[in-house]
Amino acid sequence: MTEPEAIQMLQIQPLEFLRKNSLTPVRAVGVTGLHTFYMKDLAANITRPGKFLGNLSAHGGQRFKLCHNNADGGTPFQALHIDVKPSNVAIHAFPLTGIGASLMFTTQLTGCCIVMIPGGGTWSVAHLQPTGETGEALRNRLKAQHFQVYGVGDYTGVGRAVLVGVREGGVWHFYNQMQDAYYNVKAAAKLS
Repeated sequence: MTEPEAIQMLQIQPLEFLRKNSLTPVRAVGVTGLHTFYMKDLAANITRPGKFLGNLSAHGGQRFKLCHNNADGGTPFQALHIDVKPSNVAIHAFPLTGIGASLMFTTQLTGCCIVMIPGGGTWSVAHLQPTGETGEALRNRLKAQHFQVYGVGDYTGVGRAVLVGVREGGVWHFYNQMQDAYYNVKAAAKLS
């Protein structure tokens, strides 16, 4: 699949894309908000579970990287980036709107939590890095406050996780991808 095809598939068939391809988002320089990203095909093969038999029938896939600059080349597109913030300060969630970019990314999750707050027919999102607490303690604390959280415990036992937001038909939905230490896809799911 070409880079433009990868961008299109991620927008139109996000779960299918995340099941079949490894995605590595790199932190955008600057603040949370709209950024130009570059979809880069790393020309690396990955393995992924089969749709019906899971790991009993592994398949191959491609590895793509989302970069905030074109130093390595790639195809440009606009997306929202939710920058990571320490967990020991007030949560300032970023509101996802019904206009503009239809994709939202965070950096890879290796211990962090994503907070998704519904309201006004949309969501606000924050990416929190455990500061003075473990990832599991952060997740439990946020859950106790009745936030919708994706964090340690949701992706335990894998090397890393990726969370992607996609606006479909005017409504934001969230998808995850779990990867091992070698960027092989272990699982992908729609969260909302």
